[in-house]
Amino acid sequence: MRKSDILIIGNGISGLFAACVAADMGKKVQILSYGAGTLAIAGGIIDVLGYDDDGKFVENPLKGMATVDKEHPYSKIDTNLAKKALDKFIEITKEGNYEYIGSAEKNMWLPTAIGNFKPTCLVPKTMNVENLWKAKNVLVVGFDAMKDFYAHMVVKNFKQRLSGKNIEEVIIKLNFENGRDFRDISAMDVARWLETENGINSFVNQLKSYVKQDTAIVIPPVLGLEPNYDILNTLQQKLNCSIIEVSSIPPAVTGVRLDKLLTAYAKKRGVQIIRKARVVDAEIVNGKCVSVTTEGFDRQRKFYADKFILATGGVYGGGLVADIGSMKEPIFNIDITVPKVQTDWSYKQLFADKKQIFAKYGVNTDENLTPLNSAGKKIASNVKVIGRSLSGYDFCYEKSGNGVALITAYKAAITLSGEE
Repeated sequence: MRKSDILIIGNGISGLFAACVAADMGKKVQILSYGAGTLAIAGGIIDVLGYDDDGKFVENPLKGMATVDKEHPYSKIDTNLAKKALDKFIEITKEGNYEYIGSAEKNMWLPTAIGNFKPTCLVPKTMNVENLWKAKNVLVVGFDAMKDFYAHMVVKNFKQRLSGKNIEEVIIKLNFENGRDFRDISAMDVARWLETENGINSFVNQLKSYVKQDTAIVIPPVLGLEPNYDILNTLQQKLNCSIIEVSSIPPAVTGVRLDKLLTAYAKKRGVQIIRKARVVDAEIVNGKCVSVTTEGFDRQRKFYADKFILATGGVYGGGLVADIGSMKEPIFNIDITVPKVQTDWSYKQLFADKKQIFAKYGVNTDENLTPLNSAGKKIASNVKVIGRSLSGYDFCYEKSGNGVALITAYKAAITLSGEE
């Protein structure tokens, strides 16, 4: 079996981005993938750092990174390197004709599916919120029978937050088959509909009479499943107005687009992606990992590499396994220190005014992202841990999830490639 320069376990945003970076540096890269990766359910937007430890808004994410505590993954990252990581991400999206906009040095306020606003850093052009601020008239467009987007609630909250604008609700009729014996209609279904000529024409015909001069249309993320701006450009041209997608809950069309873009980029660079490969064990010899073992329905297989990146995610993604009074990273058999009493893992309020205790559990590493055991000793010197597998941060509270994923992935990739 082919031996890789770098083997990556996990194909979420951190694993895919690390593969892209390492492949661009001339390395033979292999990804072992089990499941779809969290990009299929994540929002596809890049939150770098929205709030500090006290819950205060962070205007400049790069400057904010310098203020995190010593346990946070960002404490191991130089801000110049962090900027290079995000610049590299934008470069990749640009090559894929799905360029992201924004700045690593300025957060923007992005509307959500209920009409609130959240801080984020880099977004696709379908979420160009500047067009919302400039518009005098705002049409909040929903779709009948589609779940998880409630236009009336968006309108109500927009009216409280966007003074001086004329804000209206419009519902598009889909005429999909739905009812008691059919599944719910999701954003994925509407996105596929808008990829058809009939969907485009129906959308335009139902909206054109509502569009006035200086109008912005706000919709859920439904502008197609492919990583391009064809549908956005077509609809904006036909309706002569701006269209802005909001940040939404899963299933995340924007996440699907980004997954397709990064996967295509990686494959174009020669990255081999092996799917349905459940990694169950790692072989460590003289302080270095030499191989990992996958287990399938037929037999076990070993995969060899010079260097390894662990990008399997947290508890939700299966990268960490929690039990009563214990937690473990199962591949390298890393015990994670947690309270023995389960009620000590969290505050009583789920949405507390501070970082949740359990959210910060993960693998401890040294300054180079090399995993450490409970005694602080290196487990394998040629292994790096990235993304949600890392300890020390609450991505939900601080709005930093995909930022940590990209920035730690970049550091791991260039460190293992010998060009830090």
